[in-house]
Amino acid sequence: MRVIIAGAGEIGWYIASQVSAEGHDVTLIDNHEDRVRRVNSELDVRALFGSAGSAHILVKAGVADTDLLVAVTGSDETNIVCGSLGRKLGAKQVVCRVDEVTYRKAPEISYREHFGIDELMSPEMLTALELASFVRNPGSLAVEHFARGQLEMQRMAADKGADNVGKVLQDLDLPQGVRVCSIEREDKIIIPRANDRIKHDDLVTIIGKTEEVVKARDGFEATHAKTRKVVLMGGGHTALSLARRLRTRSYRLTIIERDATRCEELARALPHSTILNGDATSLSLLKEERIDNADVFISTSASDEANIMSAIQAKNLGVQKVLVVIHRPDYANLMEKIGIDRAVSPRVVMAQEIVAMLRKGNAYTLAELGNDQAEILQLTVEGEDFVGIKLRDIEMPEGTVVLTLQREHVVSVPQADTVFQLEDIVLVICMKEQHKEVLKLIVGQ
Repeated sequence: MRVIIAGAGEIGWYIASQVSAEGHDVTLIDNHEDRVRRVNSELDVRALFGSAGSAHILVKAGVADTDLLVAVTGSDETNIVCGSLGRKLGAKQVVCRVDEVTYRKAPEISYREHFGIDELMSPEMLTALELASFVRNPGSLAVEHFARGQLEMQRMAADKGADNVGKVLQDLDLPQGVRVCSIEREDKIIIPRANDRIKHDDLVTIIGKTEEVVKARDGFEATHAKTRKVVLMGGGHTALSLARRLRTRSYRLTIIERDATRCEELARALPHSTILNGDATSLSLLKEERIDNADVFISTSASDEANIMSAIQAKNLGVQKVLVVIHRPDYANLMEKIGIDRAVSPRVVMAQEIVAMLRKGNAYTLAELGNDQAEILQLTVEGEDFVGIKLRDIEMPEGTVVLTLQREHVVSVPQADTVFQLEDIVLVICMKEQHKEVLKLIVGQ
């Protein structure tokens, strides 16, 4: 495929290297001549000098024949202008990096729709999703995020004595919009029906709105986990996004931020969190604030060195789990060797999203469950036996359940009377042997 990347900074450079390694034809645009020279000498891509917001440069880059335009300069406004121009000039798909949350969630207008952009992505938001996933499930049970945090899938062991254990599915006390995807029992996987029963020691996978899934866990666990103390170093976009995702009764949040003005902003945005003005690399401050009592410590500042130093000090003080945000991917491989439990790189998670978009067609396998007995598929609705029909009236292959529906960037769990439309995106769980039949029904191939 043909890909144009606007911006040859850290994120653009890394995305270009990963996408070109996948065999795609990549053109990189940047307005710094030294970056363009470096790209042309070190990467197997074409680099152009010029402004990403220039229609002339986009035409020169071949935007009319481009499968994907990715705007990741350091300016939100430039990225939006580039994306909008690219759409008008013929790019098939447009993705723009925007760090300011207003552009992604303005109540007055959808910037994405207004400017004709397919996706507005924030590396900081994607990083927060990755970190939140680890915090919620620090053990071996898997967690997957779908639709960038709108939905979450979690797996948990069903405890004897829990409210939902011993009940059939149709009698489960689940929050609205939460669905049981699968039950793993004695090395076998069950795609459950209404009369299937949850048993002690079953491994149950559920999916739904992130906040509701967290509540739903209570019905499968006999003893509720204690409130966990989470300490964040740095109060930037990543920390704020992460704090909002952990804003439940399960966590006590503390954020340590150097800038006093930013502390005031965080206090207004997170009234139930503790905001401290100070330097989290200071050992004396960490001791004074009893960081040794924290369950998780996460360094999220813009400085890799500060993140690593504070995380190591927290680990030495006795914090069980320490996580860091690393902006240089070559540092990430060293983290486990020095005792850090998880390192997440914004440029890496952004690149993974872009590469995944290029790989996906009308049908894509998101995950495999139960030793590859079952799979979760992301499918684009095009089948004539699926479009315009209520879910209750569709004869689904045995062992197949439609889990979620995405329509115009709004994600939901479909109900019996849901009518599917052309170009809807659905997540489906099915047994491996039903793969072809499911694709024929939903995708029409």
